[in-house]
Amino acid sequence: MSPILKNIPNIPTISRIFLAPIFFLLFINNYNYLALFCFFFASVTDFLDGFLARKFNIVSKFGKLYDPLADKVLIFLGCLCIVIDPPFSLMYTGYQYVPPITGYFSYIFNLDPNIIVYLILAFLLFRDFIATTLREIKLRKDGFILKTNFIAKIKTTILIISIHLYLLYQLLGDSFLLSRSILNSSIAIKNHESQTTILLFFDYCLYLTLIFSLISLIDYINQYRSKSI
Repeated sequence: MSPILKNIPNIPTISRIFLAPIFFLLFINNYNYLALFCFFFASVTDFLDGFLARKFNIVSKFGKLYDPLADKVLIFLGCLCIVIDPPFSLMYTGYQYVPPITGYFSYIFNLDPNIIVYLILAFLLFRDFIATTLREIKLRKDGFILKTNFIAKIKTTILIISIHLYLLYQLLGDSFLLSRSILNSSIAIKNHESQTTILLFFDYCLYLTLIFSLISLIDYINQYRSKSI
């Protein structure tokens, strides 16, 4: 197999690493449409590199090591966007909608709902830090790369969906402000209803991600403790 063909699956991985900071810069500069498109395209490359690796039956150490790293860079910046502009705001209308799960924990612990989201994101990032550290130590110590299990892939997929929902929520917020500026109340009402639905799904996805993160972390720890992979 030629070196060019052998490295084809690595191209989407590398492009995802470069697209991640571009997406973040677009978001913080309020280019929300472009930010959503860039994040979506970067997410597609995550599927693409795996598809190409299977199609050409190519497994490389670069792919095993840097594909998860590229995911983590993209996801970290996506989570940072959520922290910078939290989802549970007054939604431009003076009415704060909080989905049931986060609302329940917010009530039980007497915390702002955004703090609940921050804690979940902090755990997810800490979990990824532990997984990455274990991978590095196992590689240096025993020459093995911990495998990304199926549960971890599901976790990553759901979290990426969550970030997409959040970015779409921000877009609808922009549309709401625009509709108010042109006194189009029907569009404003529809946007508000859509925002409420999106936040509901965002909430569900966030807690599903949390559950799958815990399960996959246990698997990584078991792999690390194993003498062979």
